[in-house]
Amino acid sequence: MTEGQNRKELVRYARKAYKRHLVGGTGGNFSARISGGRMVVTASGISLGDTAEDNLITVRIDSYKWEPVKDYIPSKEYLYHADILRMRPDVGAVLHVHPPYTTTFAVKGRSIPMLTDAAFKQLPMPHVPYAPSGSKELQEYIVQAIEENPECKVLFLEKHGIAALGKDVRTAYDYADLIEELARVAFLAEQL
Repeated sequence: MTEGQNRKELVRYARKAYKRHLVGGTGGNFSARISGGRMVVTASGISLGDTAEDNLITVRIDSYKWEPVKDYIPSKEYLYHADILRMRPDVGAVLHVHPPYTTTFAVKGRSIPMLTDAAFKQLPMPHVPYAPSGSKELQEYIVQAIEENPECKVLFLEKHGIAALGKDVRTAYDYADLIEELARVAFLAEQL
């Protein structure tokens, strides 16, 4: 995909995630790899539903340096997005969302039961211990999880949600959406 196509896809799926209630308010953050060792990431304080090409921030993956765009700054979690993209050349996009059923399990400190056939395609889904969002500690936990699980597709962030990793934005979005469906089925199954 071209850089322009990646930007358009990031905007499209950010808005779609907001409409599907995978995230609310100004929570969540998306990134996509672009040419020249860079990525684009959603801006801090902007709802994913309001993401537009002119509020995406370009960041150098190796140095974390970012190019100013109007008054926007990158999401406070852009550092771990860059780390994942640096460590995993097969990953083209990282989507961090707070889907309600998945996050319910994360808040309770419980794994999502692997009940459906689709669930087994997502394994492993390593748990990342709780640390405040945007913190150096969370960044370090995520790096450790990637080092220990070099082929994972989803990181389960304790008390926080998930980070989905895909070859492109659409694939990462599909992983996030699938995990939320799995969590919803598991939650509903427990009610029976």
